[in-house]
Amino acid sequence: MIEIMDQLVERFLEAGKKPGSIMLYPHVGIDADALGSSLALLICLRKINVQARLLLDEPIPDKLKFLPGLDLIETFNEDDLDKLALDQQIALTIDCSEGGRVGRRQALYERAGEFAVIDHHVSGGESGHLRWIDHQAAASGEMVYDLIHHLQQKLGCELLDEDTETLLMTAIVSDTGGFVYSNTSARTFRTAANLMDREIDLRRITYQLFDRTSQVRLRLMGRIFTDARFSTDGRLVMSAVNRELLQEYGATDTDVEGVIAHLRNVAGVEVAFLIREVGEDTLRVNIRSSDSFNAALFASQFGGGGHPKAAGMQLRHMTIEQAEDMILTKAGERL
Repeated sequence: MIEIMDQLVERFLEAGKKPGSIMLYPHVGIDADALGSSLALLICLRKINVQARLLLDEPIPDKLKFLPGLDLIETFNEDDLDKLALDQQIALTIDCSEGGRVGRRQALYERAGEFAVIDHHVSGGESGHLRWIDHQAAASGEMVYDLIHHLQQKLGCELLDEDTETLLMTAIVSDTGGFVYSNTSARTFRTAANLMDREIDLRRITYQLFDRTSQVRLRLMGRIFTDARFSTDGRLVMSAVNRELLQEYGATDTDVEGVIAHLRNVAGVEVAFLIREVGEDTLRVNIRSSDSFNAALFASQFGGGGHPKAAGMQLRHMTIEQAEDMILTKAGERL
């Protein structure tokens, strides 16, 4: 781990002496870990005069609009592709490990002369030159904290402040479910304890991530739960959300986030699937499971990935009904 952090730090410092920027690429379908980690690293790199940029091609979810540093985010525009490509020294993916996970920004990502990775997902593969994959980390925020701490020691200066520590705490709290998921480790708590040395408003973070809701979301959740289908003697549960359902309730994609955890928590359920229509001919499938069902392995069959108990994948050119039948058949073989 130290060797790869050294590689990344040295390359970042070298980049600071040359024209051009390090472009940060959190995954599409931005979440608290990807966004919090990216913003914290962006802020710290700029503090040491290393040019870094964070471009997104999607809106910030409402529940993350409390985060500091959102004004530093740029909106990706394909019309600026050539200009952006000229400014791109390094393409750094955060909380993902490949260009296929960055949405429309992939066109810019692929024009980079050099690539780097910071990711904690099992599906990210293995570590290598400028490629840091840590399967033991509970969140990419944990890794970015270690990297910034390493950078502080090397330069002998303080880079973390209340804003960056709030961003990293949000990343970690989110990906550990408030320190209750099985990925939570002693390392996670040590990192969180160090972050809490400052006056971080932990209650605000947990409220925004887990407790804050709306009437629209409450009613939509009720419908999703009502429509849920149980099979394989109650060990598998599946529900689906199409565009018409969102329109009926006046909801958005962000209103669906977190719903799958409630499906997985039903007694006897070993794996839960939530199918979401996210675009024309495109379905996103979220998976949550118990120890007996490897969600990441299942998702990998369809080009997806994640963690053993939390994964996702995309399906194209099929209806929700076809996806349900296929998932039921394939998952049933593993139960």
